[in-house]
Order: sequence, then C-alpha cells, then structure tokens
Amino acid sequence: MKKKLTILLLCSFHFIVAQGNQEIIKKAYEIQTKWGFKATNKNIVTLIDFSKSIEEARLYVIDLKNSKILLTSNVDHGSGSGTGLTPTLFSNTEGSNATSLGCYVTLQTYKGTWGYSLRLNGLEDNKNSNALKRNIVVHSSKRMYNKFSLGCFSVPDKNANMLIDLIKNGSLVYAYQ
Repeated sequence: MKKKLTILLLCSFHFIVAQGNQEIIKKAYEIQTKWGFKATNKNIVTLIDFSKSIEEARLYVIDLKNSKILLTSNVDHGSGSGTGLTPTLFSNTEGSNATSLGCYVTLQTYKGTWGYSLRLNGLEDNKNSNALKRNIVVHSSKRMYNKFSLGCFSVPDKNANMLIDLIKNGSLVYAYQ
C-alpha cells in the first residue's frame, strides 16, 4: 500500500510540474505574440517571475519552436528592489539599483566587470526604457559582494554562459511579478 501511495504521489507531483510548465510555455507564447515584432530570434523567450523567492528558480528559457523549457535558474533582483526574498519595489530610474519589469530584447555579448555579459534593451517606456543607460545586463553572480544586484539579472556562475549563449542576439526577456 505504501509503495502504491508513493507512486501515486510522484505521478501527481509530475502532473503538477508538467501543468506548471504548460502555464510558463503559454505565457511565453503570449509575450512572443505581443512583442515578437521587436525580436530577431523569435524561437526563444525568457521569463523571469519575481513573485517567486530569490532562493528558487524563477528564470525560464523557453524554446517556442519545440514548446519546451530549455533552462531554469535562480536570478537575483536589485538591492533597490528590497533585500528580502522577493522584490517589493521596481524602478526605471538611473541610480535606483532596482530591478525593472517589462519586456526587453537581448543585444550583443561583451566581457566586462562581471565577466561574460549580455546587454539588454528595454522596450517599455514607463518600465524599463533606461536599461541601456543604466547598464542593465545579464551576468554571472560569481564576482558579486552579496546576492543582490544593482538592477541587473545576475545568475549563478554555473548557468551564466549557457544562459547568455541561449538568449543572445535578439530574443525577448520578460520580467514580471
């Protein structure tokens, strides 16, 4: 009886995870439909769910061509958004050190202070249009002094290069709460 119950619970858990993945994939299609005209790489959309804790995977790279999640990762939020587990404030203002919500398009890679990094262009006037001025990028969190960024999307070093290579050159990144 105990073995059957364990199998049933595992099957139920798998269904819940699969159902959650379908919601993420559905959201990625919605973002592509709304903002895809700004993307040159229309097969990849990255979602960042800031309603989740900084301690759990809240970044998802979705392959729309095959309707699957290619990568999940933790991602930091800006210290100006609060130093709790979930961000409480968002800003597009220079010097705020806050995370900005909304849709971005990825640009080119470069090597900078944080190592291999990826520039982002904010597409929404009131939410993230200052991303280039603020130097909001995707980078590894390896060289950071604490787990909060200056507004950038920093990810664990083990995921950084793979993430950047998957999404560079014209794919969409959508941050929401």
